Amino acid sequence: MKERTCAGIERYARTIRDARNAAGLNQQELADRVGVSRAAVAGWETGHSRPDLDAIPRICKALGISLGSFFGVREGITKEERSLVMTYRAMEENDRQAIRWQAEALLQRRKEFRMEELRGRVVRIYRSDLSAAAGFSGLLDAERGEKVWIFADERTGRADEIISVNGNSMAPTFQDGDQVLVEHTDSLREGEIGIFLVDGEGYIKEYRSEGLVSHNPAYPMMRFSEGNEIRCVGRVLGKVYPEQWPTESQMELLSEMRF
Repeated sequence: MKERTCAGIERYARTIRDARNAAGLNQQELADRVGVSRAAVAGWETGHSRPDLDAIPRICKALGISLGSFFGVREGITKEERSLVMTYRAMEENDRQAIRWQAEALLQRRKEFRMEELRGRVVRIYRSDLSAAAGFSGLLDAERGEKVWIFADERTGRADEIISVNGNSMAPTFQDGDQVLVEHTDSLREGEIGIFLVDGEGYIKEYRSEGLVSHNPAYPMMRFSEGNEIRCVGRVLGKVYPEQWPTESQMELLSEMRF
């Protein structure tokens, strides 16, 4: 039951994140319309929390989607489905039982095929609850979070961690709320983007020998003195895109598989 609940939270996270992007809203704008904090919206979109039931109608109104869409409920049935139902109802019980057995066998074979197809396509990566600031500081000095499933590719194969971006100083390269793949390393080449701890606070910036650079020209270069404690946490390999997360049905399969 816990695994199924986690999969449901992931679906809510994708629904809210995708609908917000489609509506052209940032997290703060959605938060203002719903009457919650930006941190609450960020928690929904990362799957770390889910909205209270009384907030869901306000979320749907703000995003311009139906309650059915939010909960993944398809409204109505097709003409073909209605015809199948009528045919089934016209059968005798023995024939109905045979149809049910065949359907269950087909579904089980399909499920086993999908499991085998999914195996080897996914990896588990640690996703931190903490964020790296792109515009203002945020603590990044503790390991809090969970391991999550994500589709494997060259970048995810190298990544050790997923960290959320907080702020807009790395825009347009990375936006507030983006999740980025991070490869742990204590050194970077000139011009690479990394995660840095500066006096115990986390930042995502481009590395230069003279300091840390923001891609948003409104923010100055971060320069340091001998009194600053600076450490490179890792190299940013790029952002995690929505299609890289398994769907709810795929998450249900993953919860049943042993690796």
